Amino acid sequence: MKWTLVTGGSKRLGAEICLALAAQGQSILVHYRNSKHDAESVVTKCRQMGVDAEMIQGDFSSMESTASFIQDCQKQYPDIKNLINNVGNYLVKSSAQTTAQEWCELFQTNLNTPFALCQAFLPSLQASKGSIINIGVTGINNIRADIKRSAYSATKMGLLMLTKSLAKELAPAHVRVNMVSPGYLGNAVDLPEAVLPMQRPASMAEVVRVIIFLLNEQNGYLTGQNIEVGGGIGL
Repeated sequence: MKWTLVTGGSKRLGAEICLALAAQGQSILVHYRNSKHDAESVVTKCRQMGVDAEMIQGDFSSMESTASFIQDCQKQYPDIKNLINNVGNYLVKSSAQTTAQEWCELFQTNLNTPFALCQAFLPSLQASKGSIINIGVTGINNIRADIKRSAYSATKMGLLMLTKSLAKELAPAHVRVNMVSPGYLGNAVDLPEAVLPMQRPASMAEVVRVIIFLLNEQNGYLTGQNIEVGGGIGL
């Protein structure tokens, strides 16, 4: 069984990704941390579409707990074909307001964990010529400073560089690595509709359709790309 692992797949964008990929016929592995009930609901809905679906618990708050998750996942579900690094924490603070602990926690979840997962699952990704999709944020293509989300933006910029480095490194093995960077979604805690060029947030479905496009093997020459779904913000 070849699985698509979606981290943070029990709620919000992660759940939408799981359901959309299940509708495409993929076998879905739903990662969750605390939201077991939500994960069970996503798994049930995926199975109702006629695909295999399972869930797996994991804590990404430290490299040790991330390593424990990796060990459990490789034991139970060794064949990961696609990895969607969706899990991530959000912080609306300037650099002056951000504590050292908040900085380290954000980098652990948003950058260290995707690195560890990409590295750990490389053998199965290479064997299946699969894909990695990292979830970024609109604005990093143009290296736009964001003083209200300083630490968060730094983690996503690091993730973009990891995406490009892995894409170049893994291209000979036919493993594609791309990034999808949403702008403000409808559930954003700091939605500034007045400054959005399209005067509305993105829907989760609009973001998910880009992920489906990148995973489609007919688009197998696309790698190292960051596609922003930002409705023109940052132009």
